[in-house]
Parts: sequence; structure tokens; C-alpha cells
Amino acid sequence: MLRAEKLNQFYGESNILRDLTLEAKKGRNTCLMGRNGVGKTTFLGCVMGLVPVRTGKIFYKGRDITGLAPEARARMGMGYVPQGRQIFPLLTVEENLKLGLPYGRSGKKREIPTHVYDFFPVLREMLKRRGGDLSGGQQQQLAIARALATDPEFLILDEPTEGIQPNIVREIVLATRRFAAELDMTVLQVEQKVPVAKTAGDDYAIMERGSVAAKGEMKDLGAETIKNFLSV
Repeated sequence: MLRAEKLNQFYGESNILRDLTLEAKKGRNTCLMGRNGVGKTTFLGCVMGLVPVRTGKIFYKGRDITGLAPEARARMGMGYVPQGRQIFPLLTVEENLKLGLPYGRSGKKREIPTHVYDFFPVLREMLKRRGGDLSGGQQQQLAIARALATDPEFLILDEPTEGIQPNIVREIVLATRRFAAELDMTVLQVEQKVPVAKTAGDDYAIMERGSVAAKGEMKDLGAETIKNFLSV
């Protein structure tokens, strides 16, 4: 579904991404892992077109999208949930969900898909409440649901369980596991918590110093790899 080839990106003189090559396979959840500061969020920004690529290529469904604007990528079926949720706190839940509707694959105004409420039923009960009145976990569910409303084939999640209460972490993880089976969706997810990643992911890729240092199927992620690349 997605392939990044030898990406390089800099902040000033700092080489944040170093010849990074990574694949996200269709219909699977790939968890991108690594210690703080290794370039995970920068990479997601490059994939979504929010951060320019200095050198290298990004291919989506076989097409070179390296130079495309974020809105063009959204219309191709890419959805993005940034770190920190970034919902609109003064808008209602319903208004937040409707914001992305014209920017989905059809490019036309649509109704909020009913499956959004199947994954996150609490949102149906809170449609008229302002986003800022929701708990942190409910805001995260809203952020993911807003991306789902654009009808993505490929969903990018940047630490969706960060700072979330455990019961809602479980709801979010179970929902992301259902996306592939029920919506034929591919997920690329940055995840810091190893137990969560093992539950959510089919595949893993671990970044170290701006490159992919280890990768494979999640069932094969062993203690030695965790110790070498993820332990603090």
C-alpha cells in the first residue's frame, strides 16, 4: 500500500531521517516504534505531505506521491490523526465529524458514515456537545472518527493511545484491529507502548537515528530487540 524509499529530511543541520526505507502492507496494521526523537512523527509528516522530503521517494498504491499536497493525498484515500488530537474544541462533535467530509475520496459532501458510531458509540450520544467538553480519551476517539469520516483506505495514527485512560486505550486498540477486517483498511501507527503495539499490530518497524533498525511480523518481536531499541 505504501513504500518509502531512502527518505532524508533535515531540521537545520540535523539529519532527522537518514535513508529511511519502510513498507506498510495492504490490509495490515504496521506499528512504527522507537525511542523519543528518532524521527517517527517527522516520517508521518512526510508521508502525509505536511513535511517536505529533502531526498527520496514515497509511493502509494504504486504511484509516486512525493510532491503531492496533503489535500491531494487525502482525496487518494489517505487519512491522518496527528499527535495531540487537534480537534476543534469550540465545535460540536457533529461539526468536527463533518469537517472532513468534502475532502474524502469522492470529493463531494456526504453524510457521516454510520460505521463511525459502530466503532465509537459514545460519539453518537455526544453529537451536540462541544469537542472541548469531552475527556481526553473521548477527544482521541473523535479525532480518529473524524479521519474515518473521510473514507480512507490508508490511515495514519500518531500515538493514538498517548495519555489516554486504560479503558479507552482498549477501545481504541480494538477499533483499529477491526479497521482492516471490516473496512479493508491499511493502518500505519506510531506506538510507544510495547504491549499496545503487540495487541494492535500485525507488523512492526523500529526506528533508530532516523532509519529503520529492525522490522518484521509482530509475533516475532522478541525481548532482545525490545531491549536493544526500545528500552529507556
